[in-house]
Amino acid sequence: MNNNVEIYKCAYEYLLKILPDKLTEKDLEKYFKGDRAEFTSLKDVFIQIIHSAQNYQRMPNVIKFDERYNEFKKLLNDYDYKIIANMDENDLYQLFRKEFNITSKDTKMNSWYKWSKSVVDAAKFINNFNDVDDFRRFVKLYDYNTVTRMSLPLLISSKISGIGFALACDLLKELGYINYPKPDVHIIDIFVQLNLSDANPINVFEAVVKMAEDCAAYDNSVTPYKIDKILWLISSGRFYLDDITIGRNKDNFISYMNSKLNQKVG
Repeated sequence: MNNNVEIYKCAYEYLLKILPDKLTEKDLEKYFKGDRAEFTSLKDVFIQIIHSAQNYQRMPNVIKFDERYNEFKKLLNDYDYKIIANMDENDLYQLFRKEFNITSKDTKMNSWYKWSKSVVDAAKFINNFNDVDDFRRFVKLYDYNTVTRMSLPLLISSKISGIGFALACDLLKELGYINYPKPDVHIIDIFVQLNLSDANPINVFEAVVKMAEDCAAYDNSVTPYKIDKILWLISSGRFYLDDITIGRNKDNFISYMNSKLNQKVG
């Protein structure tokens, strides 16, 4: 059996083993499509971009986008990207500081300043499109092969401050573009420890896509996104759509997989 296929099968079986008692295998299906895959407007795309922009290291605990969604909605004019595109990031940053009583040091390294710039840049980026179908056509232009797909998150990362390659992949996959895994710290650790890739995010991206391609003959439901989410659920232990947390399992999974692979070699 192809090594990629065996690792995928073991990963899925491992996820089933740690599945919370309240959940069934059927319950996992909703995790294998983007959270905003049914987007219908450019506003939906804009919201996903600024949501992804806060998904860097500890920033979600600072920005708390999901928790403050309605507060941000009010401050950002119902997420009107046309208005926000004409805002100054410094003014927006000061608005956030005042609204949320931010007392951290007032510098350009402040998470709120970084996110404010991302929000304005995202609005300017989205403002380039006529409508949501125009955006869909734009993404489709890059959907030829792995190399062309990789160039899209690289382009997005050059246009929106605070959005690197991994976060650009994150926003695309959560919009339902299932050929885009997010090479975050969890997936990088796993692929490096299992000798599937080096630590370069772009190389990890390619390795995940290759795994999905290898698995296609075994199971045509396997996508780069599905592999991404299986490994993320194992690593984080956060079944967020069901409000269940079981604790992290990444290190245990890596040890389990290395043991399985060593047995095969032996």
